Amino acid sequence: MYFGRIKNIIKIFLRFRKKFPKVLDIGGGLGLFSLNFKLNFPKSNVFILDEILYDGIKAPLTKNATIRINDYIQGDIQKKTSFDDDSFDLIFALDILEHVDNPSVAIDEILRILKKNGLLFISVPTESILLRMVRFLIGTIKNIEVNPHWRGLISSEKEFFKVLQQKNLKIIYERKYPFKFLPRLFSYDVFYLIRKINN
Repeated sequence: MYFGRIKNIIKIFLRFRKKFPKVLDIGGGLGLFSLNFKLNFPKSNVFILDEILYDGIKAPLTKNATIRINDYIQGDIQKKTSFDDDSFDLIFALDILEHVDNPSVAIDEILRILKKNGLLFISVPTESILLRMVRFLIGTIKNIEVNPHWRGLISSEKEFFKVLQQKNLKIIYERKYPFKFLPRLFSYDVFYLIRKINN
């Protein structure tokens, strides 16, 4: 399911038939999405920003001769990052913003470092009744999740959508995943493709 989602997201950008010179993957973790993106867009300079730098991951990601991530940087997207204003053509935040304390502040920082007319791709969980039931049924299985969904200042994807509407951006694509034609109940994620509006 995870790799199916990666493939689905990359297909969206292949349809653009354009180059993305500088790309940021926020919360990129082990680099699985970034590596797959780089395979399909070899000329892109891809950076990963994450609060945690996983031991032994940075060197293979940044030194691989064939698929190389430009840098793996430790940082919190809710604070001012080391990136200059208008740095990136494309930014990904895949199932990240539901975990932070203040998604609105994170979006502001993303928009600061995103170029004018740059693209931002966000995925966030719906937390539909079906997803909650599945979580309840498998709740006895221990996992490494230490920061559950929507426990910060924003408590749901619907609230998050309202925050997006207040920002200097234009939502150009929205869809439920994985079943775009089925009711929201059957979706576990919502994809948003956003364009930063010029001031």
